[in-house]
Amino acid sequence: MGLHLPADGIIPPRPGAGFFGCWTAGGGPLILHAMSPHTRCVLGLLALVLAPAAPSLPLGAALAAQSAADSGTFVIRRAGDTVATERFARTPTSLQGTLAIRNATGTSQAYQAVVAPDASVPLIEVTVREDQDSGRVKAKVVQRARVIFKEDSAAVDDITGNGLQTRVFGTERGAVPYLNLSFALLEQAVRRSRAGVPGAMQVPVFNLGGGQTLGAKVSSLGADSLAVAIGSVEFHLRVDPAGRVLGGSIPSQQVVAERVGGS
Repeated sequence: MGLHLPADGIIPPRPGAGFFGCWTAGGGPLILHAMSPHTRCVLGLLALVLAPAAPSLPLGAALAAQSAADSGTFVIRRAGDTVATERFARTPTSLQGTLAIRNATGTSQAYQAVVAPDASVPLIEVTVREDQDSGRVKAKVVQRARVIFKEDSAAVDDITGNGLQTRVFGTERGAVPYLNLSFALLEQAVRRSRAGVPGAMQVPVFNLGGGQTLGAKVSSLGADSLAVAIGSVEFHLRVDPAGRVLGGSIPSQQVVAERVGGS
C-alpha cells in the first residue's frame, strides 16, 4: 500500500520492516480520511464497549496508570508556519480532542476515545469535517468511523447508503490508535508503554491514516525527554514525570509542537 504525501508536506508514519498489515476482505486498507459525498459514512452513537484490550493489571499498577483530568492545545508548526492545532481533554477514562489541519478544505478530525485502566484504548470514534464553522452554519461532516479494539482485532462499523457494514481487522493486543500529527494520541502511547508489561519499550499503534499496526519504539533521550519511533518517523517529546507531553518535534521534517494553555 502506498501512502501519499499530504498537502502540508508532513509525511505520516510509514510501515517499517515486519509491520502487521490490516486489510479489508477485498484487499484494501482501512483509511480514515475525508471522503466524497458519494462515499460518506454516518455512524450511530458510541457503543459502551469497555472490554479490556490487554490483561488486567494489578490494582496498584492500574491506579498508577490513571491520571488526573488534563487539557490543553498543541500548536504544530512546520518550518515556522502553523500547519495544525489540536485541542484535547483527558480524564482517567476518556480522551477527546479536535485536530484542525490548515489546508484548502479546512479539514478537522474530532475524536472521542474510551481509556481503560491499563492506558489502552478499547474504543475510538473519529468525525471528519470540512470547511470551518461560520457561526451559523456548521462545517459539513464528510466521514464518521468507529473502531472497537478487543484482543487482537479491531472492528470497524460504518453506515452508507447501502446500510450498515462491520469489518474486522487483525491488529495486536493493546494497540493504541494514532492520527497523523496528533500529539495527544501520541501521549496515550507513551502512557501505555509505562502502564504495560514492565520493561517493555514498544507499543503497537493502529494507524488510522493507513490501516497498519506499527510498533512504536520508546527510548529515553534524557531526564525529561523521549524518542518515539513509529515506522520511519521519529518523534522527540518533552515529558513530565506523569507522562504528560509538554511539547515535541519531528526533527527530520522540521515539525515542532508546542503545548499551550490548559491544565
